[in-house]
Amino acid sequence: MKTKFKLSCLFLAALMLFSLTACGKDNPEPSSTSEGTEQTKPPVEAGSGTTIHTNLWDLTYDEADGWVYEEDDLHDDETSSKIILTLPKEGEDGSIVDAEIRVSVEDPYTFRDYLTSYGFDEYEYAVDQAYDLTPVGGIDCLKAEGNYWGSPCLRYMNRVEGAGATVFMEIIGEFEDERVDKLLSGLTIHLEDTGNEDGPWYWEGEPFSAQPRSVMVGTYTLSSQWLPITDCIITKETFDHAAAVTGDQAYLLVDGELKRFDYDGASLKFAEDIVLDAEYEDISADTTGTLWLANFMEPLISWKDGAQTASYEGPDHVTMHPSGTWGVSWFSGPECEKITLSGGALKTEPIVFQEVDILSHLLIDDSHIYVCGSAVDGSGHKVFVYDSNGALQMTLADSDGSGLGSITFITQTANGYLALDGNMREVVLWTKDGAYLGEADDGDLFGTDYPWFCGGAKLADGSILAIMTEDRADESAMELVAFKLSGF
Repeated sequence: MKTKFKLSCLFLAALMLFSLTACGKDNPEPSSTSEGTEQTKPPVEAGSGTTIHTNLWDLTYDEADGWVYEEDDLHDDETSSKIILTLPKEGEDGSIVDAEIRVSVEDPYTFRDYLTSYGFDEYEYAVDQAYDLTPVGGIDCLKAEGNYWGSPCLRYMNRVEGAGATVFMEIIGEFEDERVDKLLSGLTIHLEDTGNEDGPWYWEGEPFSAQPRSVMVGTYTLSSQWLPITDCIITKETFDHAAAVTGDQAYLLVDGELKRFDYDGASLKFAEDIVLDAEYEDISADTTGTLWLANFMEPLISWKDGAQTASYEGPDHVTMHPSGTWGVSWFSGPECEKITLSGGALKTEPIVFQEVDILSHLLIDDSHIYVCGSAVDGSGHKVFVYDSNGALQMTLADSDGSGLGSITFITQTANGYLALDGNMREVVLWTKDGAYLGEADDGDLFGTDYPWFCGGAKLADGSILAIMTEDRADESAMELVAFKLSGF
């Protein structure tokens, strides 16, 4: 049985993802690979010329330079050796430098994420060998400078394919301090060539594909049709993608950027990249063909016929009503704002969804405001259905009235309500009066393995465009994939 993760798990995952990419991507300066022989030695020798022996590296440093570390800062086993050393600020809290050294025998995918996170192109690295390399510890490494939460940051990294190992070093703070170079000069990395061959890169891998499928939910037959996206969309971002449809044009927000596709009922054919002044997470389409784009700390903008038509400062995340005349600005709490547009001006008034504790998503259709979030009574993640004035109409929950996983899209259908549950990887149906009908598992309905349902859009014929991220079977990449859902 699948586990229903609490919303706090999503926040933890977001924080972990943010910490991975927080160091700046500017000024990358690269490295190559070399290999040695794995050695297992006793852990630590004390003394002024201290040497730390691990399974994958040795580090000799001078204690007089001021380097210190706690017992919990050293980890060593057969597949991972890691340490964090610090140069403390004398007489005050904080540190001059924090230096992490980590060597791990692992799959290549974390390293490939490092590449794009810190400003390197995977193809230029692997095929063109376009980057300069700097030797550290006997391994030629890529070098990237940036910042980490406002502090200067230096990283060295590379992949030693024959050993199946990733080498990673992160120096936060005054990395130009001569004691940093002295510390790294005492590092010797020991890796054994085991003949490992990493899996294919994204350009070598097999793109996602799926056959049509159908699943009975109650008395309804849900059907899915895979919609090929040309060219396929490779992404490192699991969650933040969104879709909107106007006529035969589909718009996808991918990694904060807007792309337009021609939709013919069977595929999404790339038409153009639309250049915006900021990255956006929220997209709505109204009945006039206008797109509305929003994000926290960014202006709400409208876009039509290839040009921006308006911009409004102030709102947070925004979902617009299909009329395009009003919407709701929301963040994470139940206290939101209803925004009304008239004569080029934006008017706001408070709207409070008092049944909700933490809000994770908000959608609007012709008749309803759908607030997806954790219930204030602690009963779990549910969909609270309100009218346009914020009066609660019904609550959509699981079969026993308990919480769902994490709803990322919901809409009214001819026979009730349909939702995409990202955490549970299920398509859920309810009757018009909110009675639970049942759900279809992603594997049964789409032929997917472990996707994340990012969102969707209602099509003119009443079917649903559903988008999700899915790892390819050969693990060469994560793709943004699309399906047409019908039968309800």
